[in-house]
Amino acid sequence: MKGEPMKLDANNAVPLYEQLKITLQAQLETQVYAPGERLPAEAELCNKYGVSRVTVRRALDDLVSDGILERKQGKGTFVAQAKFRSRMRPLNSMGGGFTDTEYPGDTVKHTRVISKKEYKCNAMEQKALNLSPEDKIQVFQRLMIVDGEPLSIDRSTYPAARFPGLFDQVRDDVSTYRILREQFGIKRMTASKELGLAYATEEQAGLLNCPVGAPLFRMFKRVKDENGKPVHLSNLYFVAERIVFTYDDDDN
Repeated sequence: MKGEPMKLDANNAVPLYEQLKITLQAQLETQVYAPGERLPAEAELCNKYGVSRVTVRRALDDLVSDGILERKQGKGTFVAQAKFRSRMRPLNSMGGGFTDTEYPGDTVKHTRVISKKEYKCNAMEQKALNLSPEDKIQVFQRLMIVDGEPLSIDRSTYPAARFPGLFDQVRDDVSTYRILREQFGIKRMTASKELGLAYATEEQAGLLNCPVGAPLFRMFKRVKDENGKPVHLSNLYFVAERIVFTYDDDDN
């Protein structure tokens, strides 16, 4: 059993569940239980601290509500993994994308191209990108990897005729928006955006290292240039339990 049990005081004005919550929180802060690690079962905690299951459950419930712990059905209670924080901001002349994700200074980021395809647009793409039925599109899928763990999949669709040579320029760790600025002269972009919920397919689960059916944040954007002409469509999929999105009015 990790850590020495702290003696809880039934005569203290602080309720037992609150004492236990403080005790467990202190252990989590010192990583007696590390992120992603499973906590002992409720019965084991009852024996360790000499309290009832109701007391243990109340303390755990509070820590789950605070986002410090998380429950996984059929598996138990785990220390929550640290989540990445992403600020939702307008697309601007710097080409920041749908979100500007905040990472610690020592974070290692890597993007990997999963697939590149070219084919005729479907009805939805034709309408969204102002294309003709015979026009072709280029579709790129990329995986964002942060500190060795997959964070998101980005599926982007571009009009092939408007961006000749783009197919060969999209590579690992190369910013597509940088290519658009430097090679195609698009200096300013704006985007309409939608945030919704999806569930991981078998292919997505394999790429994102999550269970099939795991909740994903699905972010859709339609990007236009300074003249209102469509540039591309994009669908991004994030594992919901790994990221928190924030929005501040000051960002606009």
